[in-house]
Amino acid sequence: MEYDIGENANYSKILIDELELKRLPVAVKFINGEDEVPEGIEKIDESLRHCEMITKASKGDLFYSTAEEQKCTGGSSAMGLTELPPKIASGEFYYTLGRFESVETAKSVLDNISRKDEKSYGLVYAPLEKANFEPDVVVIITNPKFGMKITQAIVYNSGEMLEAKFAGIQSLCADAVSGPYVTGKPNATLACSGSRGYAGIEDDEIAFGLHKDNIKPVIDGLQNMA
Repeated sequence: MEYDIGENANYSKILIDELELKRLPVAVKFINGEDEVPEGIEKIDESLRHCEMITKASKGDLFYSTAEEQKCTGGSSAMGLTELPPKIASGEFYYTLGRFESVETAKSVLDNISRKDEKSYGLVYAPLEKANFEPDVVVIITNPKFGMKITQAIVYNSGEMLEAKFAGIQSLCADAVSGPYVTGKPNATLACSGSRGYAGIEDDEIAFGLHKDNIKPVIDGLQNMA
């Protein structure tokens, strides 16, 4: 499906109006080198977690990040910026946090986390309304009521049930970005302790990640369904 960059601001306005969003929809793009950074976008000048970068962009900032600026190795590895650290891959890290009954249980979940296997140089983040590029994924932070409306818009044209995949860890990285990027399908997530603790995701907020091919159908659904 061909994507029209010129519609980014319009898409953003429709999403904001129809979903009464308190945060701006965020466009995320994977890049394979500095030469792919969109014109006018500078590298972030601080080290943050990916989830914090999402919330930063949702407040109006646009920037790009390489692996060096990514503070959370779990998130950066899920998105193909760095290698998966052995202690995370083995389940040991999340087990020591008390999130799982055993290391084996933790590993079984980590083995099924959505990951972007091919390596990337970095990520570009921008409010969708300001994005002068074709996003790979658009992240929407909303509440359950309007999450319902997004789901209704997703199924309006496709007729396919939304099959959300999440485990309460690596939410705005693996669930909301890598998952939709890899599968080409939308995903919903209830966030995680990290995104709620560090990135300010509120108790009543959830997140959706839309692959670029999902955006126009969702917009059509929001505008046309009863």
